[in-house]
Amino acid sequence: MTPALPSTTTQVQQGRLGRLVVARLKPNEDVIDSAEALCASHGIACAVVRGGLGSLIDGELRYHGERGHQAIHVPGPGIEILSLSGEVIAGRSHLQAVLADADGKLFAGCLQRGRNLSFITVELTLQEWLPD
Repeated sequence: MTPALPSTTTQVQQGRLGRLVVARLKPNEDVIDSAEALCASHGIACAVVRGGLGSLIDGELRYHGERGHQAIHVPGPGIEILSLSGEVIAGRSHLQAVLADADGKLFAGCLQRGRNLSFITVELTLQEWLPD
């Protein structure tokens, strides 16, 4: 039996990696807004989010499950970012994260704009993508 292909649209793009931006966010800065502002301030139209770590005041994620879009609220303070990846294209971010609360419980999903503020600090690493 041949497995079914996902019903999502896939795009393959050729290009090369450009400049690397490493930044530290101050307390109370939103991760998504900050990633987009960093790209804008450096004239980067498309970037790959290579990683991020630090802590959030609270976490707010979303994922698509069997019952449609589901929201996950991770109460803080002091939510740890274990993994952060994604992209910023034309000034719009799509970032996925794995978070841990103070008890070590793990949560994963897409970060929600304006709802994931840095607690003490967050370090972001972005790399410019230059399509052919």
